[in-house]
Amino acid sequence: MSATYSEHELRERIKSAGARWVAQQQFWLFGTARYYDGTTINRHTAERDCRHFFNTIDRQLLSRRDYNANRRLHRLVFIETGKTRTNTHIHFFIKGTHLKQYRHIKAACETNWRQHISAESNCVELDNNTLAHERGGYCWKEYSSIRSETLYTECCHLPHSRK
Repeated sequence: MSATYSEHELRERIKSAGARWVAQQQFWLFGTARYYDGTTINRHTAERDCRHFFNTIDRQLLSRRDYNANRRLHRLVFIETGKTRTNTHIHFFIKGTHLKQYRHIKAACETNWRQHISAESNCVELDNNTLAHERGGYCWKEYSSIRSETLYTECCHLPHSRK
């Protein structure tokens, strides 16, 4: 017997499952990249900035062989617009392939946002290791429907699972 859910119940179940899934990925850092004035940034600009920002980090931290083979740091990227739906900003979860990269990733994120994004304000990363479950649901707050474009899949990279 299948259960029937209201639209609200279904949305809340998806948010809850999404939060659990993000926490299971065990990302090391949770970051927020802000613009000086997010109200002047459209979706196209935010997507372009995301691609450029994460490419600079990958090039800085990965070997040329890995980068050329399209291997990237593991990450999830969310483009959000805030409560008013006018203040564009970016949240991301990120981790490397070995723990020695932790502090290098953190430093690269802070530096590269300032150096490479013209409308930047700041980029702040927080340790996610002890709060993975709590922060896992944070980026689902603006999820409103199955057509939601909050998760920017073009910049997301996850390890391939081996069965």
